[in-house]
Amino acid sequence: MENRENKQHICQYCSSIFKNSSNLKQHITGSKKCLKSRGVKIESKYTCKGCEGVFMTKINFTVHQQSCKEYFILKYKEENEELQRLNAFNNERIKELLQKLDDSEKLCTDFQEKLIKSDKLTKELQITLEKNTVDYEKYNKLQGRFEELEKQHDKTITKLELKIAQCDAFIQTLAREGSNKVTTTNNTINNTIRNQLSSTYTVESLEPKQLEDTMRQHYTESDFFGGQKRLAGFCVDRVIKTPDDKMMVCCTDTTRKKFKILDIQGNLKEDIEARLLCKKLKVPVKMITKEIYDTVIERIEKERDRLSSDDRSRREKLLDDSMRAQQMYMDNLNFDDLNYNQDFMHELCVLLNV
Repeated sequence: MENRENKQHICQYCSSIFKNSSNLKQHITGSKKCLKSRGVKIESKYTCKGCEGVFMTKINFTVHQQSCKEYFILKYKEENEELQRLNAFNNERIKELLQKLDDSEKLCTDFQEKLIKSDKLTKELQITLEKNTVDYEKYNKLQGRFEELEKQHDKTITKLELKIAQCDAFIQTLAREGSNKVTTTNNTINNTIRNQLSSTYTVESLEPKQLEDTMRQHYTESDFFGGQKRLAGFCVDRVIKTPDDKMMVCCTDTTRKKFKILDIQGNLKEDIEARLLCKKLKVPVKMITKEIYDTVIERIEKERDRLSSDDRSRREKLLDDSMRAQQMYMDNLNFDDLNYNQDFMHELCVLLNV
């Protein structure tokens, strides 16, 4: 038993002595010194990137890396280069985001200016209407009697209410007498309108899913960039014109934006400013225009990421395209807003006028 434990294991190539056969076997297959003395080519997957040292085992390689200065220097350089690249990328993105923020602020300012102009125009129209409904000569006389009328305010109000009631009664009498004269004309007009409208396909029967499928199949990016005018044309061609060669809606008064429709029971109804039609279209239009806008912006972003920092002209062109897409998106989104849908409503009136 003692002889077996004291038995020495000697390498036949370099005469190194080991305690057991396992250590000897590991030495023969993994010792760089022994392998070199035998002229065996050393192959290992553990090579230090810093000093290019070769190691036969993973544990020796790991221990070496923890103390190799060249490896640490190389690793620091790689990490530093990566940080510099990320910093440059982040700086570029920050500049683009700041530019987008500035562009959005300008767009908001433009909308605010349009809103102010619209409010001003509304006030001017109200003032004009008031001036047209007031008798100028009576107004001058009333100015002279202002203090006297102020003392008799309650009495005057009662008299005026009485006069208004008398006028209403007189107007109703005239209306009843005149209704008999216009009945024939109205019936002729209504029959003409009914012949234009489909009793099978009505606005009330339109389903959101049906409208969404129609827009997703036929509404193109070219239509999107055509703005409200093209959207109105698309709605007439693909939605309002029916398979029985008639229409769901027709315009009877382009000046006051009055439209006529048939309900499900076949009754002729008025749809002022096509509000019922716009309500049906609102959700599908919002959904599909958002999808097209997102696709356009994604394409612009991908192309901008591929451009070099020196290609300024192309970057400016992409920025212009992005702003135009944003403007068209807002334009189409507001097709049912009475303050911003003049193009949509005018085109709809022209195309559906009877």
